[in-house]
Amino acid sequence: MKSVASASRANKARTNGQQAATANVVPPRHIALATMTDRDAERLLALPAQQQAEDMLERAIGHDQRSLDLFEQHVDSWVGHIRLTDHMRQLERRSEFSSDLRVRYANGDINLTLDGWRKNEQAAAMLIERAQTDLHYRPAAVYFLGMLAGCGMAYDRIHPVLLDYAKHDPDATVRLWAVEGMRYLRKDEALDELFESFTHDPSNNVRERAGCNLSDCGNFTRLQRMRMVPKFLELVADPSTDAQMKSWSYLALREITDANVPVDPRAWRNWYRDHGSEKAAEFERLDWWQVRGDE
Repeated sequence: MKSVASASRANKARTNGQQAATANVVPPRHIALATMTDRDAERLLALPAQQQAEDMLERAIGHDQRSLDLFEQHVDSWVGHIRLTDHMRQLERRSEFSSDLRVRYANGDINLTLDGWRKNEQAAAMLIERAQTDLHYRPAAVYFLGMLAGCGMAYDRIHPVLLDYAKHDPDATVRLWAVEGMRYLRKDEALDELFESFTHDPSNNVRERAGCNLSDCGNFTRLQRMRMVPKFLELVADPSTDAQMKSWSYLALREITDANVPVDPRAWRNWYRDHGSEKAAEFERLDWWQVRGDE
C-alpha cells in the first residue's frame, strides 16, 4: 500500500503535498557492497561529509551492521554539510521501504539531517513552535517531529502534539503528514491511533496513508502489525463498510499476514482462527528489524 513514488517525502511535505515531477528521474544505482572492514571504515571517515553519508547509507541499505552503527554515530555531524544530490535522492527512496527497520530509521535520520535538524530536545521544541507559527512549513514540521520521536527524542512531548494535528487540524494535508510522521513512532499506541485515522478521517488521502502505515509501510514490527488483524476483520465483515475501505482492508490483511486468502470475510475469519497464532509465533521468531520491504 505504498504511496506514489516521490523524489523525497520530506520535500513533498515542505510543499504542502505538491506532486513531485517524475520526468527525467535518474534510475537508482544498486551497487553490491562487501561487508565493511576496518580499512573501509578508515577510508570512509576521511572522505567529505557528502560521500560519507551516501556511502554509509548505501551500505546500510545492504544490511551492513557496521555501516548502520557508523551512520548513527555520524549523522548529526553532517547537518549543514550534505545535500539532496541525485544519488542521495535515490538512497532516500530505497531506505524508506527497506526490509530492515534499522534502515527505515536511518531514512528518518537522513531526512532530518538534510533539512538541518539535529536529534535533540532543542530541535523538538523548535519544530513544535514552527508547526504552530508557520502554516506553510507545518506539514514538514509534523513529519519531522514524528522522525524525532521515533528515534526516542522527546517522545512524551511530541506524541500528543503530533496526535492532535493528525486528528484535529482542519487542513487535510497537515493531517496526512502528521499520519506520516506517526509511522515512525514504533509503539502499539501509534498503531491504534493510525487505525482511528484510517477509519474516521474525512479525507480519502489521509485514510489511505494511515492504512499503508498500518500494513507494510511505517516502522512497526511484523508481530505488532498482527495485533491489528482482528480490527481489519471486523471492518471487512461490517455491511456498512464501503467498497474502498474493504479493498484497503483486504490489502492490509494480505500485507500484514502474507496469507493468500479469498476476498471473503468468512474465509479470512477462518484463516485467522486456524493460523493466526501460528503466524504470530513465526513473526516473533524473526529478528525485530525484519519486515516486508523492497530490499
